[in-house]
Amino acid sequence: MTRMKILLPVAASLLLAGVAGAMTRGLPVTVATVKPARWHRLFHTLARIRSNNQITLTAPVGGRVQGPFRRPGLVQAGAILMRIAPVGLHAQIAAARAQELYARTKLARYSRLLSRGLVARELVDNLRLALAEARGQLRSLKAEAAAQTLRAPFSGTLRYLVAPGAIVPTALPIMTLMGRGRIWAEALAPPTVSRRIHAGGRVFLNTGHWQGVGTIRNIGNRASHYGLVRVYIDLPLADPLLPGQWLHCEIPVESGHAFRLPVQAIVMRGNRSFVFIVQQGRAVPVPVKLLTSHQSEAFVQGLLHGGEEVIVTGNTRLSPGSAVEITH
Repeated sequence: MTRMKILLPVAASLLLAGVAGAMTRGLPVTVATVKPARWHRLFHTLARIRSNNQITLTAPVGGRVQGPFRRPGLVQAGAILMRIAPVGLHAQIAAARAQELYARTKLARYSRLLSRGLVARELVDNLRLALAEARGQLRSLKAEAAAQTLRAPFSGTLRYLVAPGAIVPTALPIMTLMGRGRIWAEALAPPTVSRRIHAGGRVFLNTGHWQGVGTIRNIGNRASHYGLVRVYIDLPLADPLLPGQWLHCEIPVESGHAFRLPVQAIVMRGNRSFVFIVQQGRAVPVPVKLLTSHQSEAFVQGLLHGGEEVIVTGNTRLSPGSAVEITH
């Protein structure tokens, strides 16, 4: 159906209405210009600000938190921040050393007996295996003991999350260290969305007090977080964002040609949406399909033309053929 077929009956009614009410003053309205534009369907999600120089350190082993405890504030890279003494670890290491020494001594004694032909070779082989197991156990416990010392991976501002002397389980967050590195945002998206976006695409960002446009840097290749894919977003320069802060993100996932006009120009009545254009001082409705909206702008498809004027204010009081007067 062409626009002409839709507007002809309306034009006829306008002509009759114009004859009957030529002297009637029109309703005051304001208008805006229709502009051809690209439209984008947006995926809405939250993203958290990350930083190379912002980290939460967790307990590598379970145990009791020991010093040295530093005053919260700036620390240098490599500084010892905390030690964790696993319950019973030192006793386990002492027992493992004794077991390793016993296995080594016994192997040496039976090796001498083997050289004299007094014991079977199989017995000596079993003793070698026992010594290897004892040494492996001792190395494992020593590695666990070495892991109890936490150092600052970079210079930054330190804040403890646990008190001295507390007993903590493995992987419990125990301190945060915040530096001054470059920040980025990390969002999560379902695979159906991640397959429709690409690196270099724009992302609209909003904190409620700040708005900006970011750029997709990379898209994960695994749905490793509850079936969702990680999306990494570069942030604009000179932004006021801080590591740990949450952002509202709008990621375009579909695009095409449309007309851009103010959201207020769209009139909804029942399940129909349309806009009013002005022809010969009368309001003429044109059906439109709302594709998407962003802030105060709407993107629609319909029998409109670029440069045409649509009524923005006063349109909710109009009927087809209503007399209007454009005000500025």
